[in-house]
Amino acid sequence: MKLLILVAGMALALGGERSFRTARLGADTTVIVRAESSTLEFNPPELAVKQGTRLKLRFINAGTLPHNFVLVRHDDDIDSLAAVAARVGKDFVPHAMEAKLVAWTTLASPGDTVEVTFIVPPPGVYTYVCLMTGHTNSMMGTLRSLR
Repeated sequence: MKLLILVAGMALALGGERSFRTARLGADTTVIVRAESSTLEFNPPELAVKQGTRLKLRFINAGTLPHNFVLVRHDDDIDSLAAVAARVGKDFVPHAMEAKLVAWTTLASPGDTVEVTFIVPPPGVYTYVCLMTGHTNSMMGTLRSLR
């Protein structure tokens, strides 16, 4: 398992993130998601992990803007989550609405790395998003929870 993570990390470090779009990982695993330059994108834009996995997500902000990583339970809630996040500011996480979230990080300034550990939810497709004002509509990715 450590070899898989190392290979994934090397692919990202060497600019091969586009070819490493989906990570199929076993139990108790660490994955790396990055934000780079001034683009409002997550790399990789898609993850696939087995349900029930205790997942450590390391978010590296190598970009020029602050970002967070928020995994939502239902896509229909993204707009309301973003609206509340904009009002609360600070880390742009609507803590009053935590029941609508699976996991989240604090706001990562450029050059920062933040982590969150969570249990991958039941099988399905979940969206991760940056809730920083102005980022929500384009800075999104997908977590596929596998059986």
